[in-house]
Amino acid sequence: MAVQYRAKKYLDEIRETSIGTDNLFCEENIKEVQESSRVLVNDICKTFGADSLEQLTPEMINKPSVVKAQMAEWLFSAIFLLDQCSLPLMSNARAQIENYQEEKISDQKKIIELQNDLISQKNEELGLISKTVETSMKTYSSALQQGCSTALSPKNIVAAVQKVAREEDRSKEIVVFGLSEEKEECTTAKVTKILEHLDEKPKIQQCRRIGQERTGVIRPIRFSVRNPEIVHQVLSKAKRLREVEGYKTVYLSPNRTPEERVARQKLVTARTLR
Repeated sequence: MAVQYRAKKYLDEIRETSIGTDNLFCEENIKEVQESSRVLVNDICKTFGADSLEQLTPEMINKPSVVKAQMAEWLFSAIFLLDQCSLPLMSNARAQIENYQEEKISDQKKIIELQNDLISQKNEELGLISKTVETSMKTYSSALQQGCSTALSPKNIVAAVQKVAREEDRSKEIVVFGLSEEKEECTTAKVTKILEHLDEKPKIQQCRRIGQERTGVIRPIRFSVRNPEIVHQVLSKAKRLREVEGYKTVYLSPNRTPEERVARQKLVTARTLR
C-alpha cells in the first residue's frame, strides 16, 4: 500500500496543477513529472528486486505475490504519465523547435537583406565617386587639349582624387552649432540626444569638436553619418529644435566649404538688409 499511496500522491499533484491540459509546461511542471516517474519506477524495481528498470524482465514481474490492485495502480500511473504528460510535452517541444527554426530562418533572411542593402549602398557610393572622378578627369583632359601640358600630371591627378574624396566625406557630415561645451564631455552622447528629439537614430561616426579652444567660445561639433540622404533627412527636421527646451539656440547645418560659407554669409546679410 505504501507504493500505491506514493504514486497516487504524485499523480494527484500533477492533476491539481493541470499539467498537460493546455500543452504548456514550465520547468517546475517537468520536475514534478520526472519525480513522479522516478518514484514509480523505483517502487516497481524495489518490489521485484531489480536495481534499475533495465534489469526488469516479464518473468520477474509475473510474481503471484504482487496483488492485482497494485499492478493496476502501477499500470494506471504509467499510462497517465505517458498520455497526459510525456506525449503533450514532446508535442509542445516539437512546436517550439519549429517556431524557433522559423524565427531563425526569418532572422537569416533579414540579415541577408541588410547585407544586400549595404552592398548596394556601397556600390552606389563607389559609383558616385567614380562618376565624379571621371568628370574631373575629363575636365583635366579638356584643359590638356587646350594646351595645358601639366593638367594630367600625377600631382594634379592625386589632388583631384583627394578633392573628390573630401567632397564625398563632406556630403555625409553635419555641423552642430550652439551646443554647450564642457570638459570631459561625450560629444557622441550629446549628438545622439539631439537626434532623438528629431526621431532619428543614425549611426554616428567621427564625432568631435572642431576649432581651437578659446575662452568664452563654444566650438561647433562635426559628425558624419552613413550617406548624404541621412544628412538631408536630419537637416529637414532641424527646425524642430526651436521648440525643444534647452536646444532653442542650437542649430544644424551641412559641412560647407569655406567658399560656401562665405557665399551663404553674403546671402544672409543681403536678406537682413532688405
